[in-house]
Amino acid sequence: MRCKHLLTTTILLCGMGSLVSWGPLCAQQAQVLGSIVGHVSVGRSGPPRERVLVSLIFRGAAIDSVYTDSQGTFGFHNLGPNPYTVSIEDDQYQPLQEQAVIEANTLAPMVFLNVILVPKATNPQLTTKNQPRPTGANPAMADVRELSAKFPKRVLKEFHRGVDADQIGNKDEAVRHYAKAVEISPDFYPAHNNLGSDHLSRSEFANARKEFEKVILLNKSDAAAYFNLGNVCMMMGQPTDAQIYLDEGMRREPDSALGHFLLGSLAMKTGKFQQAEELLRHTIQLSPTMAQAHLQLVNLMLQQNRNAEATSELHLFVTTFPDSPFVPKAHQLLQKLETSSVSTSK
Repeated sequence: MRCKHLLTTTILLCGMGSLVSWGPLCAQQAQVLGSIVGHVSVGRSGPPRERVLVSLIFRGAAIDSVYTDSQGTFGFHNLGPNPYTVSIEDDQYQPLQEQAVIEANTLAPMVFLNVILVPKATNPQLTTKNQPRPTGANPAMADVRELSAKFPKRVLKEFHRGVDADQIGNKDEAVRHYAKAVEISPDFYPAHNNLGSDHLSRSEFANARKEFEKVILLNKSDAAAYFNLGNVCMMMGQPTDAQIYLDEGMRREPDSALGHFLLGSLAMKTGKFQQAEELLRHTIQLSPTMAQAHLQLVNLMLQQNRNAEATSELHLFVTTFPDSPFVPKAHQLLQKLETSSVSTSK
């Protein structure tokens, strides 16, 4: 059984005062390039002890593969707007596939995946039975036998049909199947979660919020649902609610890089600049591959007219992420900043 925890944000870096944008942006003539970034963990035990190979599948063929870093994070970049599948096949864990859709109607979309690996029962050291139940776990990783025993087979059938439709990018059909699943069994939270993710990807924020609220009512330990809710509230201009939900998510997953990034972005939007900087720097410590955290730090410095520091951070960004689709815009901004600095010094 698979369930998505996708949280998409967009970042626009195009001028001296550019900011992160939390919603759909205007259509562009150039092809949209996006990224898929994820975090892999094994229940409550944190990232896998050994680095895990993660493959990116497009139209049934592997087009790229990377190993997780020491924190369990991975990333695929410079991706065109298409549905992709992230796949992990490791001898120690159950095979896993997650769908990630790069949308065409946003600028440089970032799709986040929270992936919880299930150890294979053949290894007595790593059986699910010997592992504590995950806190803040992805509902997709709930014991399939447990859900099969609790819910009618036709519910699971509709859910799997929805997942299959999502994998080929047919969101309308996916939504219909998930809606049918919750119509039969209103307590089937994986379908509510996937409905929320699909609504969020289409900027249907009110509907997304409604579904994620149902997820946390039905599965209160799910940190990702709180992060999704917090993000939705920021998109809807509801910072108080966003703070509440993000704090709840952090209580369940205190070392979440995504949680720190969202809290930092919220602090920045509400003018708490020192707090925002601390959170964003901690995000980078937790997940050095999260390029948008570096860019958000640049945006924060620009808001405070700390142009010299922003210039240094941009130089670090283009060196660290040479393949990022933001590098050309970063170079443009660097040129403006450095030209402005020379003019000021004369």
